[in-house]
Amino acid sequence: MTKSDFYVNPRLSKKALQNFFDKFQPEKNEIHTLQIYDHDSMVLRIAPAPYHAADKREIYSLSKSFCSTAIGFLCDEGKLSVEDRIVDLFPDKLPDTVSENLAKMRLKHVLSMNTGHKSCVMYHMVRSEDAPRAFLAQEVTYEPGTHFAYNTGATCLLSCIVERITGMKLLDFLTWKLFLPLGISDVRWNRVPDGNNEGGCGIHVSSDDIVKLGLLYLHGGMWNGKRLLSEAWVKEATSPISDNSCNGTPDWCAGYGYQFWVNAREGFRGDGAFGQLCFVLPERQLVFAVQTELGDMQAEIDALMELADHLYDADDTAELILPVYAPVSSDRKTAGIENIFYRLDENPMGWTGVYFVYDEAAAEMKAVFSNGTDQYPLYAGNGHFAESTVWAKKLKPKLVDLMSTPDTERCRMAASYTAEEGKLTFAIRYLNCPHRNIYTFAADGDLLRLRFESWGKLDAEAVELTGHKL
Repeated sequence: MTKSDFYVNPRLSKKALQNFFDKFQPEKNEIHTLQIYDHDSMVLRIAPAPYHAADKREIYSLSKSFCSTAIGFLCDEGKLSVEDRIVDLFPDKLPDTVSENLAKMRLKHVLSMNTGHKSCVMYHMVRSEDAPRAFLAQEVTYEPGTHFAYNTGATCLLSCIVERITGMKLLDFLTWKLFLPLGISDVRWNRVPDGNNEGGCGIHVSSDDIVKLGLLYLHGGMWNGKRLLSEAWVKEATSPISDNSCNGTPDWCAGYGYQFWVNAREGFRGDGAFGQLCFVLPERQLVFAVQTELGDMQAEIDALMELADHLYDADDTAELILPVYAPVSSDRKTAGIENIFYRLDENPMGWTGVYFVYDEAAAEMKAVFSNGTDQYPLYAGNGHFAESTVWAKKLKPKLVDLMSTPDTERCRMAASYTAEEGKLTFAIRYLNCPHRNIYTFAADGDLLRLRFESWGKLDAEAVELTGHKL
């Protein structure tokens, strides 16, 4: 862990912090980064290796809170109103027959997940060359404003609205209005097939960036003494606009604002799948930024609330024992398949070949992939993490049913490996998304099989590749 990724204010209760981390287990429920700000001061910044608080990571639905902020700017400027009818914003994208419910849908319904759709429509939008048309073509079962349904497609429509009003991509508009003022850079936002940013998912920002969004909303739209958003927008966006009381566990049925959840006990949050959080407790002037891979987000929120309750307890705990994400290792260093070129059969990644090289001095194995134009080395350490960046199609894990798959995408990885006769196993930890993979390269005679273990987070057709030795 680098010094910059480990700071604990001496006033904090190490016992409370230890109790928090003890609730999470490596490879099951993991905390990758945790930051806490009290008022405007950082009191905690932790990122166990190989993770870093500055890593730009995909944060899934926490993207929604960034997206709605763009709508806030436009409403503050009078270019939009939450009372605008959606059919008036997209008169050229309407179906042949406009239903009564579709005609009633307003911007406030899209912002608050109360469009009247029975369920999420993002599946259709990421498979269309015209995302707004795909949205408007879906049946609006309920009268808008009467039925909460968590709908990533609604947020994608917000992205389309930003582009329609400004003539700019959502990413570019927010760079101008939000990211530059907040000192946020190197942001990526995936796009749906028609070119609009996904809006409801797909943004890649760091824990540092999440904190800044939280502080902006904590302070009612003020940043370093300058007003960026109106106080009225911030208050409305973080209030319980939608009744989601039938939506499940306590912190998912306490109300929903404009792409922000209302917490059951206090405060509000933006959140994303697998535990990505911008968690704001205004009464205590606290902001938490959390990046994780876990399954039970209610347990995560419960643990954060408990930590907040005991953050400054007096205690005598002398040492804080943090999670350790240990790299794998093996006594054997090579597999006997090194320095052989394998021509790969046609595959969704577009790779045409692969070979392996062992670097004894560095105790690292290198898998070099080719796509016929470029070669991409992937490094893995024996007993230590080695970092790589690979540009590839369909390689980076994600929620494949809700998100588009770019032609190529940057994959930042930290990897370690084990070797046995005819087989290399790479344990991959992604640094620009929450997930892990196991890559297995196994040779049987002239045949090589490449297996990508993704636990349902890769396209089904992209989990196994084959090739032959030349």
